[in-house]
Amino acid sequence: MEQLDCVVIGYNEGDFQDYRAMCEGSGAGSPTLQIYSKEYLEVGGRHLSWMDGLSALRNRATGRNDRYHVGEVHNLAGLYLSNFLRKAGLSAEAVSLFSAEQERLADLLERGPRVVAVTTTFYVNIMPVLPVIDFVRAYAPDAHIVVGGPLVDNICMDGVEGMAQDLLHGMGADSYVVESQGEGALVELVRAVRRGGPLDGIANLVTLSDAGRWVAGPKKPEANNIDHAAIDWSGFSPELIGTTAQTRTARSCAFKCSFCDYPMRAGALTTASVDTVRQELRSMAELGVKNLVFVDDTFNVPPKRFKELCRMLIEEDLGLNWYSYFRCSNARDEETFDLAAQSGCRGVFLGIESGDQDILAAMNKLAQDAQYRNGIAQLKQRGITTFASIIVGFPGENERTVQNTIDFLNETGPTFWRAQPWWGNPKAPVYQRKELHGIEGEAYNWSHHTMNSREAANWCDVMFEKVTESVWLPLYDFDFWALPYLDGKGLKVEDLVPILRASQEIMRERDRATPDTVRLTSLNDELYKAVAAVDMAPSRFGFAAV
Repeated sequence: MEQLDCVVIGYNEGDFQDYRAMCEGSGAGSPTLQIYSKEYLEVGGRHLSWMDGLSALRNRATGRNDRYHVGEVHNLAGLYLSNFLRKAGLSAEAVSLFSAEQERLADLLERGPRVVAVTTTFYVNIMPVLPVIDFVRAYAPDAHIVVGGPLVDNICMDGVEGMAQDLLHGMGADSYVVESQGEGALVELVRAVRRGGPLDGIANLVTLSDAGRWVAGPKKPEANNIDHAAIDWSGFSPELIGTTAQTRTARSCAFKCSFCDYPMRAGALTTASVDTVRQELRSMAELGVKNLVFVDDTFNVPPKRFKELCRMLIEEDLGLNWYSYFRCSNARDEETFDLAAQSGCRGVFLGIESGDQDILAAMNKLAQDAQYRNGIAQLKQRGITTFASIIVGFPGENERTVQNTIDFLNETGPTFWRAQPWWGNPKAPVYQRKELHGIEGEAYNWSHHTMNSREAANWCDVMFEKVTESVWLPLYDFDFWALPYLDGKGLKVEDLVPILRASQEIMRERDRATPDTVRLTSLNDELYKAVAAVDMAPSRFGFAAV
């Protein structure tokens, strides 16, 4: 079998029991433990992530071994990078979910890939990378392993000295790409390895010197043409892609929210042409894709282009249902909502963040409470599923602003919602004014003039109790993006809502100081009956034999 130039490995979810231990080790009242308490179901005496719990209950009813997981929606970074390499004349294959596709990965590694690239899109520490590198070393000891993506960018934000040296050594790769894009660096690395050439002169690549220290190569910002980099979907099989797929039509974000540093790292907003998107969607439809996820951070921005995309979708009539991020502040007329619905929009992620106007202003959201209220009403009127994402504890937050957010959610009634404590990102713009706000600490251990992280976690629990007109969504391996995946499996929103409501009641009861065990048993029976009653297609993945 022909040798591969590169294998790209997408997401490694890690072990849920390790995640549980980490959260419980953070102590009572911590944000991480608060988040965990709303993440799991207890099935057969074991704590399982919500999706694994759903799978276990389904299997009890069907006798199958299905493991439903959003990783069935192929990791977009893996597809995008392997496609980029192919366009450069190199052979490449991608793996979506490491934990569920180790047999397929082993088969690909038997083809002796020259380079194995590990993406880190959703990682906040190096732990998920370690088992991936160990696996590759075991099956392809001669392969050059390169790690890139947001985790590496964050580690090397201030250079490759000090702690960065330790973390890069700790991961154990052979090189690292440090660039917000990085596709060009990967191509040059694979070409160099293929011809046996030197690596130390490759732009945006960190390599190990003879002295055992990591050394950064020349820094050269990449500006890869987004139209040229569009995915050639015909190069992938229908079995690999499935009925739900992700794509992007833009890079970066046009806004500068004060809690987020992404636009500073990703550069100016760059968009693909409507014709490029048209060709991609035609190819995806030919593969059998039915549910489409646009991962653009602001899909309906600019508004004029959004209308053009919607009209193109209507004109093409490809039978695609689509989901995306959506900014209500940029949906300025009823035509926008009409076009979205007519073009196949089935669900939108709304980065609401707060229902208090003062907090929105502090976040530099450039959105008004009235715009959110009108947007949610217009979307609901057209049968579009809405998910409101909320941040609790941003500087200026207090009891009044939290209550305003609770009132906002109950008055507007988005289909789904979730609140999380503010994550203090020291690279975000708000930290440039940390003295003004009295910000001390970072991540999930912080305080400022009006709140601290443990108080924010407690307010999230209060919201969990008091928000009654919207249905909570879990986060771990779920989030809003599980909705199109589950729809593709036959679990529609109207069937998911009662299952999630039953789950929420279980969590409320078990978190009480003295849980009612009889009621808990009854609620678990109700949950099982609701899960058993739905008709879901088999999953691509299964649970590993114990």
